[in-house]
Amino acid sequence: MIGSVQRQIARGIGQVRQSFLGVVARGGSKLLQLTGLADEVLDEVELIQHVGFSSHIPEGSRVVIIPLQGKTSRSIVIATDGAPIVINVSEGETCIYDQYGHSIWLKKDGTHIKGNLYVEDGDVFVTDGSVTAAEDVSDKTSSMQGMRDVYNVHNNGNTPPPNQKM
Repeated sequence: MIGSVQRQIARGIGQVRQSFLGVVARGGSKLLQLTGLADEVLDEVELIQHVGFSSHIPEGSRVVIIPLQGKTSRSIVIATDGAPIVINVSEGETCIYDQYGHSIWLKKDGTHIKGNLYVEDGDVFVTDGSVTAAEDVSDKTSSMQGMRDVYNVHNNGNTPPPNQKM
């Protein structure tokens, strides 16, 4: 009797698809085409991402696939890995990065940004600290070096140029 029940349970579990790994055949940020076990193709599989984060998952990335209610046709992707660019972080660090080499890396000594930084709507404020630039600083009219170049040679009428250069 127990053997019979165990066989029926095993047969029932055998009909329920367990989670498995796949590879992205066609990337995207919402729906993916995947290849699974034995080169099976899964079309339009929904990618579930954390609120506030949205990534375009590139082809060739590995994914974790969960068949909802054990059905392959109702699968979702819950995690991704193995993209062409991967950043390894140390203990306590977090990094948000893309496949173009840009990154926002939260390290022990501060926030490191690699790539151009654009503020599209808003201002930049520094409440406690300095702003230092390794290159020139410019606004819509001129650069700071341009202002120095004009100031250092200017005169007022017949007076000599300033003796203290900027």
